Amino acid sequence: METAKVENVITNPIHSDSLMIVPPGIQRVSEFAQFAKWMGTPGQLREIQTQKEFANLVDVSEDTLSDWKKYQQFWILVSQEMKNWMRDHVADAIGGLYMKVSSEKATAKDVEMFLKMAGTEIISKKINKK
Repeated sequence: METAKVENVITNPIHSDSLMIVPPGIQRVSEFAQFAKWMGTPGQLREIQTQKEFANLVDVSEDTLSDWKKYQQFWILVSQEMKNWMRDHVADAIGGLYMKVSSEKATAKDVEMFLKMAGTEIISKKINKK
C-alpha cells in the first residue's frame, strides 16, 4: 500500500476537521477544492453559473477543470460537499415542509411526511389499517 506524500494531503479549506486526498499531479490544490465545492452546490444557487466563468475566476483553463473531473477523488470531494450543503439546509427544508402542511395546498402525503419526521406515526398507522 502506497503512503500519500505530504504535499498530496492538505487540510480541506472548506471544512478544517477533514482531510482531502489530492490526486498526484494536481498543482492547483486550492482551486481543485474550490471547483469541487462549486460542483457540489446546486446549480440554481451558484453565483457563477458556468464552468467557463469558474475557470476564468480561478485562472485555470476549462480543459484543466474537465481533466479534474476524471479523478475519482474529485467526485468523492464533490459528494462530501453536497452532503455538507444538504446538512446545512435541513432546517430550511423542514421549514418549507411546515409551511406547505400549514397551507391549504397540503396533501395527506405532505402531512404524513411531516409527522414521520417529527417521530409521530399516528397518521401512517391509521392509513395502513384501511
